[in-house]
Amino acid sequence: MQQICLDMKEVLGDDASSQATLYRLTGALQRGRQSTEDEHRSGRPSDTCTDENVNSIQDMIAKDRRLTVTHVAQRHTLSTGTTNRMNSDVLGYNKVCARWVPTMLTAEIMHT
Repeated sequence: MQQICLDMKEVLGDDASSQATLYRLTGALQRGRQSTEDEHRSGRPSDTCTDENVNSIQDMIAKDRRLTVTHVAQRHTLSTGTTNRMNSDVLGYNKVCARWVPTMLTAEIMHT
């Protein structure tokens, strides 16, 4: 096994798998596993930033700019991190004085 690790390091360099990974994969293959690819796992999709969610959040913020991230997240059954990322990165909002304000506004406009 060590020779395999050395050969992989020589050919692949830094992209080679670690020795622990090779031991784990070898054991899985010996136990009857047919592939080294990840198996399908159920659960929440990794990308919940859909157009439907973005538009719905945009509508909620347009109606009431004093909403909290937690309230919006619970309403859409999203995590607060995902909701916050959509608000700031996708929609371009920042939380200023307990209101969602478009990022493109200048500081002078926000203080009036």
